[in-house]
Amino acid sequence: MVAKVRYLLLLITSIVLLQCNFEKEVSIQLPDYANTPYIECYLEPGKPYRLLAYESIGYFDGLIPTPIRDANITITHQGVTIPLPYDTIPRDGDLRFYNYRSNDTSKVPAHYNEAFDLAVTINGVTYRAVSTILPFVAIDSLYKNCNSQARCQLTVRFKDQHNTADYYRYLVFSDSLGGDIKHDFILNDEVFDTEDVAISGGYSFNDGQPVVVRLFHLTKEHYDFLISVKNSQNANGNPFAQPASIKSNISGIIGIFTGLTYDSKNKTL
Repeated sequence: MVAKVRYLLLLITSIVLLQCNFEKEVSIQLPDYANTPYIECYLEPGKPYRLLAYESIGYFDGLIPTPIRDANITITHQGVTIPLPYDTIPRDGDLRFYNYRSNDTSKVPAHYNEAFDLAVTINGVTYRAVSTILPFVAIDSLYKNCNSQARCQLTVRFKDQHNTADYYRYLVFSDSLGGDIKHDFILNDEVFDTEDVAISGGYSFNDGQPVVVRLFHLTKEHYDFLISVKNSQNANGNPFAQPASIKSNISGIIGIFTGLTYDSKNKTL
């Protein structure tokens, strides 16, 4: 009888607790977010000097950032200083939007492993960065392997120099450069045990589908920037993830200044 009474009391207590409302609204006063300049500048041989400058935005701010219109921007190489005035007019071949660029006669030279110096002055404060353009790494070949469902796997082969630390980005677009990105791998050569490298993804393509493959040779700073961006994206909305900050190579602000060399090949699978 005593055991039955105890069981009944426990049952009543559990029902009462389940009926209680444990929800409580909590107001947290967040500090004001201080907007800082955000800059991306990629030195692509044969193209004008181009740069994107915006103000960064807070997590709860609107989705449209504010462009920086009155910056004084120069890039110096081999003693020659190139100004980049504000210019938002797209050009043929632009796959990204830029709002500062040199005139069309000032093209980025293919001077590998030589210093380029960036100076960006905004509201009287100058931000600086130095970078290089790395040598071109060619795609040796592309292979496909299709399964019984006519779904195909793509493999890219290239040569990695084992006497240097190298970093790569491997992108595959479906149909064209404006198509969906099917593969996006950011790699360092510590994962390779041979100079003859082969990278494959899943069976992501249809037999006969056109693809565009790009293999980028990255600077260490560009590699760190891309990895930190991916980590930040993965942490977004995940309560169990560690907070991630963007690794910038421009002193005092968020962004990246780097050379951009890549090989590009089209293939119909």
